[in-house]
Amino acid sequence: MSMSDSVYVYLIPVFIILWITVIAVNKLIKLELTPVKYPEIDGLRGYLAFFVFLHHSYIWYQYLQTKTWSDPNSNLFTHFGQTSVVLFFIITAFLFITKLLESKTDFDWNHYLKSRFFRLFPMYFFIVIVILIMVGYYTYWQQHDSFLNLLKSISSWLFFTVAGASDVNGFKDTFLMNSGVSWTLPYEWMFYFLLPVLALLFRKKVPRKIILLFTFTFLLILYINQGSARHFMPFIGGIAAAVLLYKFDLKPITEKVVFSFIAIALLAFSVVFFESGRKPVPLISASLFFIIIASGNSLFGLLTNTLSRKLGQITYSLYLVHGTLLFILFFGIIGIEKAAKLNQYEYWGIIALTVIPLLFISQLTFKYIELPMMHFIKKQKP
Repeated sequence: MSMSDSVYVYLIPVFIILWITVIAVNKLIKLELTPVKYPEIDGLRGYLAFFVFLHHSYIWYQYLQTKTWSDPNSNLFTHFGQTSVVLFFIITAFLFITKLLESKTDFDWNHYLKSRFFRLFPMYFFIVIVILIMVGYYTYWQQHDSFLNLLKSISSWLFFTVAGASDVNGFKDTFLMNSGVSWTLPYEWMFYFLLPVLALLFRKKVPRKIILLFTFTFLLILYINQGSARHFMPFIGGIAAAVLLYKFDLKPITEKVVFSFIAIALLAFSVVFFESGRKPVPLISASLFFIIIASGNSLFGLLTNTLSRKLGQITYSLYLVHGTLLFILFFGIIGIEKAAKLNQYEYWGIIALTVIPLLFISQLTFKYIELPMMHFIKKQKP
């Protein structure tokens, strides 16, 4: 039985441990559920981050055998990563365009930019520090590159890898230390800086200096990052969803049970018939799926139950932490050579158990890094 043939067997214990751990984590590290406008989206986000973890777990299995970092040779695990990121981008566009459309007064661009920085940077900075410490450890705390190159590479990581996830101090493929997850963050930032231009399209008043400053920054990031146009497509889906749901209340229609089946069928269609989640048809399927969820469908109550909401709260930590934890597991704890000899049952058993520290660490970083910054942002609001 090949890896792709037997994936469903491995997912059963992984998800059982996931739900048990969510319960245990929230008993040991208590957190109140923060009130949100869209609980269905909040519940969805947690699963998306967890799917990205499964996506990278599969890639790590391949990497240990071939020493090549490549997309999974399984449609399901490819979509766990690609379609999840597509939905993350859709969610970003939906939330901020909705906020624009619903704003009755002038949009506070100063607070908006501050809130984005303090929401994303502190947790990201923590992970970068962990990565730099690991680089130091694996390069024996000796300088293996010129001071200028060292400064450039560290800066590239501190600035959300806008210029790429550079190798630091000669450590080959430094991106392995977080499974390369930070590639999505420059696109998030580009969307944030593009928002004033989008506001104009919706006939919102925007100060000229804000338009010039934000647009210049967007173009600068785009130029440095050499971003791909295909990664901007999901944002269009999110914008369309925001406009549609601002104009029409679809909840009386989409909250019906039949739409839960339709939502699942849309994603299943992409997984079965498309090897990539980035092609036009899967993008449209993901956008339609999201519209159903954002308009109030909870997939039979799954997305709005307490466990899903608790998982959803720690999405950003889960997204940033999992790649670093996988690196520590295979490089530091097991060792690359021993890990390469694991059979698939041993490997996925280890991945299932890794869910436990992953959720504990993510809960801690959310509570002590993300949450204080979220409270700080709220206090800064005029």
